[in-house]
Amino acid sequence: MNSLKEALGILLKEQYAPYLVSSLYLRLAPEDRTDRKYLRVFKDMVKAQRESLELRGLERDVINSAVEDFERMEEFLSKPENLENCGGIALFSCSAKKVFVPIKLPYTYRNRLMVAPDPLVREIAAIDEELGIIGVLLIDRKHVRFFLMDFEGIGEVSDFLEPLATRAHKFHSGGASLKGAQGTFRYSMPSRASAPNMVQHGIGEYRFHMRIQEEKHRLFKIANDALMEAWKENKFNKLVIGSIREDIREIENHLHPYLLNMLVGYVRINPSEATEHTVRNAVLELLWQKDREQEEELVNTLLDLEGKGLAVEGLSKVLEQLYMGNVKTLLVAENFERSGYFCPVSNIPVLEPKCPTEEEPYPVEDIVDEVIELALEERAVVEVIVREDLQKKFDGVGALLRWKI
Repeated sequence: MNSLKEALGILLKEQYAPYLVSSLYLRLAPEDRTDRKYLRVFKDMVKAQRESLELRGLERDVINSAVEDFERMEEFLSKPENLENCGGIALFSCSAKKVFVPIKLPYTYRNRLMVAPDPLVREIAAIDEELGIIGVLLIDRKHVRFFLMDFEGIGEVSDFLEPLATRAHKFHSGGASLKGAQGTFRYSMPSRASAPNMVQHGIGEYRFHMRIQEEKHRLFKIANDALMEAWKENKFNKLVIGSIREDIREIENHLHPYLLNMLVGYVRINPSEATEHTVRNAVLELLWQKDREQEEELVNTLLDLEGKGLAVEGLSKVLEQLYMGNVKTLLVAENFERSGYFCPVSNIPVLEPKCPTEEEPYPVEDIVDEVIELALEERAVVEVIVREDLQKKFDGVGALLRWKI
């Protein structure tokens, strides 16, 4: 499979007229993979698109090319090995031009299948921007590992830290391999000698616990120093920390404010057993959980700002604001669908079969797909509300606005 840059290069250099490009975004979460549910979802979308194509007044060879696109997509999706290590897939096809490009995604906004004059790649760009570059620190008593993760994958930065080893007689920092903290610390056990008449085992126990505490804080400080060096080199914009230590959150007392502001959360993972695949899955699961936690805040913000003229809900009102470029954040209930029309010249979705210019709209099975695409074109943030109880609180779609109406 091509890299993201290569895939987009292939898609964007081609001239597709008079043919159309089929663009598919398909979610592949674990629940979607059960009994290959995603294939049933895809076939339902294909059925709706084939009916829509017949109503668009297209040339027969253009329709045949799109139908062949659907067949090629189904063939690709039928092979499980094509769908490994991703939370979603984007497929772009124009059979008449011999173009077929798959792109694995960490996630998708929702399932969408569209047929348009050009490949609809804005969602990929938006996801890439949202995800950014994530630094992942794994730490326990004997290991400190660092990974960099982005849209395309994850890789361990092998020269970030060598494993830290605790010895009964000293604490050492990792030597020359530790960037930013080379040879900084050396800890020696206190003398075994003591004053006369002292209880030896009591002092030893006290010193043992103090040594453990000091060792922990020095380890956390070393990790912070090395993280700062890594940030200077790679400029990651999110930080995730993984550990099986019960006291791992105490590392926040040592993190630089820059790093603390980037901290997304923690994942429970054993550094000595972690692989790139398990780390990536754990981080994506954490991000998914964080999105679910933010849903309630987003919906409450929508309802609060609606009375102040800074938000609207309902498809017609949201479309009105999209036409003016006044949507900052688009909220879409995951299960909301509505039929409508699309104006192919002005590239806007409408609820009634009437375009603002002299052009003939064609019907679409689900206008919400086109609403999302228009929002992405206007650089709005798209938030899909998954929780069913929150979906009932607003009218299918809502928008936080850029300026007051």
